[in-house]
Amino acid sequence: MRPPAIVAWCIGLAAALLGSPEGWANGQVVAGAAQETFTLPAGVPLAGYGRRKGEPSTGVHDPAGVRALVVRDADTTVAFVSCDLLVIDEHLDDAVRRRLIADGLPEPFTLVLAATHTHSGPGAYGTRFLEKISMGHFNPAVFEELVARISQAVARAAAQTVPVRLAYAEAPTEGLVANRMEPGGLVDARVVVCAFYPKAGDTPMAVLVNFAAHPTTLGAWNRQVSADYPGVVMQELGHRFPSAVCFFFAGAVGDQAPVKSGDGFERSDRIGRPLAEAAAAALAGSRPEVPRDVAAAQTRMPLAPAQLRLTSWLTLPSLLGNRLVDDDATITVVRIGPVVWFGVPCDLSAELGERLKAAARGRSLSPVVVGFADDYIGYCVSERLYRSRQYETSMAFNGPLTGTQLVEQAIRLMEPLAN
Repeated sequence: MRPPAIVAWCIGLAAALLGSPEGWANGQVVAGAAQETFTLPAGVPLAGYGRRKGEPSTGVHDPAGVRALVVRDADTTVAFVSCDLLVIDEHLDDAVRRRLIADGLPEPFTLVLAATHTHSGPGAYGTRFLEKISMGHFNPAVFEELVARISQAVARAAAQTVPVRLAYAEAPTEGLVANRMEPGGLVDARVVVCAFYPKAGDTPMAVLVNFAAHPTTLGAWNRQVSADYPGVVMQELGHRFPSAVCFFFAGAVGDQAPVKSGDGFERSDRIGRPLAEAAAAALAGSRPEVPRDVAAAQTRMPLAPAQLRLTSWLTLPSLLGNRLVDDDATITVVRIGPVVWFGVPCDLSAELGERLKAAARGRSLSPVVVGFADDYIGYCVSERLYRSRQYETSMAFNGPLTGTQLVEQAIRLMEPLAN
């Protein structure tokens, strides 16, 4: 870690150890937010498309970085982190957790470390064979930079927590997303926005946008670092709320594709700008309230043996497949007042995402589904979709029942938190 990072981390650590000067000691919910930009080596390969073959990037169109939000009450601490990355693998998640613990972040804490799933973010941080195909060869310097910046953002967020109010809103969108597995199939076109306000202020300190469309407006032809349309969303909201840290979390995007129009980077603008407008309008009509508490649960669910399809009729033996993919999945549920976040480590299909949302609403909770969180196990679709044998199902590495089992486990984790 460079000297400025060490200083910033020490400040954050001292604040985290001592607690917020107001609010937290009185049982109130407090929160703080911060952001960092990744400093990447020139020519870092981009993650997202095997067709790029790990070739060097040619520049930076818009910088990739990380946003952190630390929320806590007297009993529970949660760190929400949004990174401009393709996925979060178990290796990166474990390294960040170890860094936070080693540097003294008080335990226990719940980490929701999520990728926006941009297909034009930095690569070179994955160590497994399948990860290297999509993001180029592993570079320890890139990996260490990601760990350091993520940890620093969490520390800075923890250093400036204040009592907060929370707003939640949803809004419809039109013409931005389509079902890419079933023409005319289920489309999740609603944007969800949450905002944290200082208890005594009317300007948000953190704005969190959640939307379910693959960040693939930029194809394999792009060779510049970019956050894709999520970056446009955060930039546009940053103009509207200059004192806020703006986040993007991918929803259940497994079968949800962006509707592309225009040329080049114009494609990102044509989704990101109207999405930001819809989120801002929804937030303007919301009513922030003081959340009464924070509750969280996190577990690692064992997975079925690997079922890697080589062709429509040939599956790699599990003994070999198990060496290429994870054998467990991290699942997280966080409730802050009446809002519940589901952290899932996959490309979750919209159908399964709707099951999570329906379960939350049935318990009078407002849901947010956060994909690509804390791990990555491939696609999770319903058994019905799995039988269709499409690209997405070939990436469902652990068979036809994994998606349903993951959703059921998340609902079970929610039950005691809802009560």
